[in-house]
Amino acid sequence: MDILEFNPVLDQAKFISLYEDLFQYSTDPSYQEALGEYHNNVQNQLLLHHQLKEGLKDGSATLIYDKDGRILEVDEKFCALSKLSKDSILGEFISDWMKDKTHRTLFKDGLNNLGEHGMWIGEICFETTDQFWLKMIVIPLKEKADSVICYAIDITAYKHEELNKLNKVKADYLRTVDALVNLVFKVWFDKDDDEFYYVMFEGKLARDIGLTTNYVTGKTLLELFGPDQSLFYKQQYEKAFRGHSFSYKHSYNHRHFHTTLSPIEEEGTISEIIGSTVEVTMYEEAESKIRHMTYHDPLTDLPNRRKLYADLNRLLDKSILNPAVTVLFCDLDRFKYVNDALGHVSGDQVIQVVGTRINSCLERDMYLYRLTGDEFMVVMKGSATKQKVLQMGRKVLDCVKQPILLKGQEIIVTASIGVACSSAGETSQKLIAHADIAKHYCKVRGRDSVLYYTADMNRSYNQHLTLESSLRKAILNQELTLYYQPKVDVETGYLSGMEALVRWKDSEKGWISPGEFIPLAEEAGVISQIDEWVLYEACRQNKEWIDRGYAPERVAVNVSANEIQHDNFAEKVKAVLIKTGLPAKYLEIEVTENSVMKNTEECIRTMQNLKSMGVTLSIDDFGTGYSSLSYLRQFPIHYLKIDQTFIRNVRTDPSDAEIVKAIIQLADAFKLGVVAEGVECEKVLNFLKELHCQSYQGFYFSKPLPPENIEKLMTKKMEYRP
Repeated sequence: MDILEFNPVLDQAKFISLYEDLFQYSTDPSYQEALGEYHNNVQNQLLLHHQLKEGLKDGSATLIYDKDGRILEVDEKFCALSKLSKDSILGEFISDWMKDKTHRTLFKDGLNNLGEHGMWIGEICFETTDQFWLKMIVIPLKEKADSVICYAIDITAYKHEELNKLNKVKADYLRTVDALVNLVFKVWFDKDDDEFYYVMFEGKLARDIGLTTNYVTGKTLLELFGPDQSLFYKQQYEKAFRGHSFSYKHSYNHRHFHTTLSPIEEEGTISEIIGSTVEVTMYEEAESKIRHMTYHDPLTDLPNRRKLYADLNRLLDKSILNPAVTVLFCDLDRFKYVNDALGHVSGDQVIQVVGTRINSCLERDMYLYRLTGDEFMVVMKGSATKQKVLQMGRKVLDCVKQPILLKGQEIIVTASIGVACSSAGETSQKLIAHADIAKHYCKVRGRDSVLYYTADMNRSYNQHLTLESSLRKAILNQELTLYYQPKVDVETGYLSGMEALVRWKDSEKGWISPGEFIPLAEEAGVISQIDEWVLYEACRQNKEWIDRGYAPERVAVNVSANEIQHDNFAEKVKAVLIKTGLPAKYLEIEVTENSVMKNTEECIRTMQNLKSMGVTLSIDDFGTGYSSLSYLRQFPIHYLKIDQTFIRNVRTDPSDAEIVKAIIQLADAFKLGVVAEGVECEKVLNFLKELHCQSYQGFYFSKPLPPENIEKLMTKKMEYRP
């Protein structure tokens, strides 16, 4: 009976004929009953078989092949699907038309395991003239040993639909990945050539940096990134393939990125790693800027105090066995006056110029820092002789004091430098403190110099700090007092005025020299408070004398460069005159020659305001400064005071005598009065008489006196003698 050509009508007739013959064989009721049951079962199975065959005929192909896959029988359905003739199929191996090795292996494994499972079902792709898919249901045939029957359902349309859906999902996935702002990539490891390869590189960031899937596919890390960067990436990927998930920062083409790697595990083995990358360039630049701002001075862009301490701590830690760090503490002299005279904008420009100049002086292993205000610090690494350090310090001083042109004027600033060398176990704070003490000694000894720190300086420095504290208390508690030195008419010998001089008697140390506490007041920033008190007290005392009937005399008050530079100084004087009731004509303001040469135009306006109020003006210490004749003509002054350094030696030094003579002639030309300071003997006085100098001050007539003693030299008059 041909299984593949089973005729249901013929088979039904044959079965009925066989049943009738068997029924007549015996009349035994039990036999006939059993035969009837068999008839019904066979009829049902036969009907089911024909129904199954008819159903499979429309939706499946049927083949019979042996255990090796050689086709023994095939129906027209398979011939139609493969577009091959029946003759060309029979005797061939079915695996010859399977698409690839994967499908052939799947089919072979199914045949080998058929005896174990009794059935194999698989989906195989075939390629003949066209490509088609079959779902194969393979069952062993009992009638033919070592052969199987295969019912193959055509699922080509289903597979195409499945593929379309998969392509849509894939396209949607790629669109999603492609739309990502960041970068997503996959890394695969090829064991054969021991190389990492990218199998995906997608996202807007990927396109932005020029690394896409199409570009990176098939290229090694070395080809993509070069030796150094490829080695870095290789180390990261090796770590990820060992099962670690982690993040790291890296750079590419001057841009900064943050990447996270995650290993993908399949059956206990890392098959690939997935990476996600975001660009952090903006954040890195912001962080770098913040870090720079933290450790650099905004005005000069030099490293600041915080950076100095960090660097010194690091250097000192390394120098325990060989201490070799030297610091030079550089502080500009009287820089406050520059700010007061020219304003803080010009002061900032001076700081920038000075910083640039100092930096230009430095050599290898020398570093410059700006601490605050007008303070700079030079750090020298390595061993350096004392001579070399001092040479470097003097070189810095020479660079600093070169003229600086600001607002049409040449400004000259000097500096004081304190030097300290590290010793084993020394801290950065202590090292800087030592240099600061040495710097202070430079200022005390005249400024514009370099000094090495010595241990003896500590005691004196502590005394200095104590004295400064006492001075502040004295100002606060009004413990200062005024002494008055008479001005005398050269021709008549009469009193023609007096100069108010501040004095300080400390409760513990006694009298403190003005030469000691005035520079201290300037350095400590309290000189303005002293100036204001002196002005008020001198006016108050003079008004008191007038009220008590003494002949009115002008009292002269020295004003610091700091005060005369203030825009509101004239208003301050006016307020004091109003408060004390002293007429302006009995007040004289003395300013030094150098102080009025700073911020000259503003000083002239201030002096004009004072003169218009009736205040007398004089230039003190004339001859020691740098004033020009053109400016001298513009100053609204009444007197020139010749500095005592010229007066003291006029009888023994021809140069000083000529200078004094020239100043008196100059004053006469400008119709100014002249006061000679420091007259200590009759010969000098006679010399001044010969030159027709108007007035003088000095110990020859009287030293400075307290108010109660100066009163003995004053006369009671009703009118002021001009």
